[in-house]
Amino acid sequence: MDTPLEKNEMQEPYRMKISLSILNHLGIGLYSNVPAVLSEIVANAWDADAENVRIDIDTTNEIITIYDDGHGMTKDDINEKYLNIGYRKRFTEPNGGITQRFNREPMGRKGIGKLSVFSIADIVEVYSIRAGERNALKMDSEVIKQKIESGHNETYHPSPLESSTVTIEKGTKIVLKKLKKNIVSTASFLRKRIAQRFSIIGQKNNFSVYIDGDEITAHDRDYYKHIEFVWHIGASSKEYSDRCSKAKQVNIFPDIIDENKKYIISGWLGTVFEQKHIDEESNTIVIFAHGKLVHENLLKDLKEGGIFSKYLIGEINADFLDNDPENDIITSARQNVKEDDPRFVLLRDCVKQLVKSIGSKWGPWRKEAGAKKAIEERPHVRKWYETLKGDRREQAKEFLGKIESLEFPDDETKKAIYKTSIVGFQRLALTDQLSLLSQLETERDFELFSRIFGDIIDLERVYYYDVATIRMEVIKKFKEIVDGDKKERVIQEHLFNALWLLDASWDRAATNMRMEERITTEFKEAENKLTDEEKSGRLDIRYQTITNKHVIVELKRYSAKTEFNELIGQITKYRSALRKALETNFPNHHKDMPVEVICVVGTRPRSEEPLETDEQALRVYNARIVTYDELIDAALKSYQDYLDAEKRVSDLVAILNDIDKDFEGSPE
Repeated sequence: MDTPLEKNEMQEPYRMKISLSILNHLGIGLYSNVPAVLSEIVANAWDADAENVRIDIDTTNEIITIYDDGHGMTKDDINEKYLNIGYRKRFTEPNGGITQRFNREPMGRKGIGKLSVFSIADIVEVYSIRAGERNALKMDSEVIKQKIESGHNETYHPSPLESSTVTIEKGTKIVLKKLKKNIVSTASFLRKRIAQRFSIIGQKNNFSVYIDGDEITAHDRDYYKHIEFVWHIGASSKEYSDRCSKAKQVNIFPDIIDENKKYIISGWLGTVFEQKHIDEESNTIVIFAHGKLVHENLLKDLKEGGIFSKYLIGEINADFLDNDPENDIITSARQNVKEDDPRFVLLRDCVKQLVKSIGSKWGPWRKEAGAKKAIEERPHVRKWYETLKGDRREQAKEFLGKIESLEFPDDETKKAIYKTSIVGFQRLALTDQLSLLSQLETERDFELFSRIFGDIIDLERVYYYDVATIRMEVIKKFKEIVDGDKKERVIQEHLFNALWLLDASWDRAATNMRMEERITTEFKEAENKLTDEEKSGRLDIRYQTITNKHVIVELKRYSAKTEFNELIGQITKYRSALRKALETNFPNHHKDMPVEVICVVGTRPRSEEPLETDEQALRVYNARIVTYDELIDAALKSYQDYLDAEKRVSDLVAILNDIDKDFEGSPE
C-alpha cells in the first residue's frame, strides 16, 4: 500500500519551489516581447546540446510550439533543474555546466530566464523524454495567481499530463497557449529578431533554428547586403565582412582590448548605404557573450552625435563579460549589462575609440563613393561634368560626391537639389567663388544653397528660426513660474496643443482623427478601472501617432503623490486599451509600431525599490516619467541647442531686421 507521501507524490509529481509572488514579478512581467521570450527557450536548447530547434506558429489557434532535439529531462531533472528557479548549472554541474556532447559554454546563468514564458502565455505545457522516461506537465498562470491571492505561495505544483501525450522521441517540446500578445504580426519579423539575438546559429556550431520549417541564417539579420563600409574585428572575424558582398571598403580593427586580462573581442562594425536600410531597432551595436545577446545597444551608451552614427550598425562578441567565477554583469531582464561594471566600462571605452575612427573616415569615403556613383550612374550629370575642365572638374567631383552621399527625403528632392546646385555651381564659377562650396556639408546646407539659387532666399529656415525663437520665449515664461498650482494650470492649458514641449519634432505629428476618437473612448473605459485615488491624481491624457510610433501622454496633477507600482499599473491599462482599440478597430493599421507612454508628474513617484530597478521596469513598458520642471528644462535646452546650431541663419535674420532701420525716418 502506498504511504500518504508516496500517494501525494503520484498526484503532484512536479513542484516549483519559489515564492509565487516572485514568480509573478519575474515571470509574468520579466520580458516585453515574443522574440526575447523565444530567445530564452532557444538558449536553453543550446545548453541541452540540441542540434535543431523548431519553432512553429499556429496563428489560427494562437499557439507557439518550440521543439529541440537535446538531451531532454527526467522527472528529477524537471524538478531539480527546470522547475528549480535560480538553479545555476555553472556552479552546480560538473565542469561548470559545459555540455558533454559539443562542449558548449552554458548561456544560462541565474536560472530565471525560463520564467519569461509567462510574460506571453497563460498556459505552458512541457513534454520531455530522457533515458526512456517520458514526462509531461502543464503550468497555468491563472492558478498561480489564485495561489498568490490565497496566501499559499510556498510551492506550486504544475499539473501532470499523461505520458502518452509525449509524442516526441528525443529532447523537449514546449507549447505556449492562451497567448497574451498578438502574434500575427510577430511572425513576420520573428526570423530577423531571433537571428539578431544569437551569433552561434548555423551549421558551423551544429545549432540550427527553424521557424515554420525554414532555417534561420545569418542573412536573416537583413543588413549585410546594405553595408557600404565594414570593419571586422580581428582576423578571425573576416567571415562577417565576407557576408557584406556589396561593401566598398573592408577594414580590420584589433581584437585585444586588455592583454594582461586576456580580454578579446570579435565581430564587426559597419555603416549602411542609406539610413532607410536600417530601422531604429537595427541602428545599434549589440553585444554577445557566449553566442547570446547580453546588451541590446552599446551605441546609445557612447553618446556619439556625428551624422555617421545614424548609419552605424555592429555586432561584438565579448565572452569575458560573462565569465565564471566573476560577478554576474547581466541585469535581471537579461537584455542589458550593468553599465558601471569595470568590464563593461573597458569594453565601452574601447568601442568608443573604434567608432571615432569610423567617424573620421566615413565622411571622405562617402564623398568619394558618391562622386563615383554620380558620374558613372547618372548619364546627364556625367554629361555636365564632362563639359568642365581642369580644376573645375575636380571641384565638381567633390561637389557631386557631397550631394550623392547625403540623405534626402526622396528622389524628387534629390533631383531638385541636383538641378539647382549645378546652376549654383555655374554661377559661382563665373565669379571665381567655387571655394565657397567647401562650406557645404549637410543636407540643410544644400537645401539652403539650392533655395538661394532657386528662390533667392531660404524662407523655410528663416521661418523655423522665428518659430524656435518664439517658443524659447514661451518656455522661459513657463520657467519663471514658481507656484506649483500655476504651473499645473499653464502646462494643462498648453501641453496637448504644444507637444513640442516634450519633443521639438512633434509639432509635425500627424494623427488619424477617427483613430484618436476611438482610442480616447477606450481610455475612458480604462479610466473606469482606476481607483478613486488614481482618478483624482490625473488631469488629462492624449494619444497621437508620432514618428512611426504610438505615443500616450498622461498629465498628473502637480500636487498628486503617486506610488511607482500604481503608476506602472496605470501604464499597463493604457497600453492594453490602446492595443485593444487598434486590434478591434484598426487591425491592419500600425500594428508593428512601438508604443511609448509618457507620464508628466509634479514630483517623482514614491518607490521602495532602487532607482535602477524602477528605470528597468519603465524600459520594459517603453515608458518614461517627466516632472513639470524637467519638461521645461529639457524643452529649453532643445531649442537653445537648435538656435546655437543655426547661428548663421540667426545672423541673416539680424541683418534683415536691421535693414528696416536703414529706412526708418527716410523721406518719401
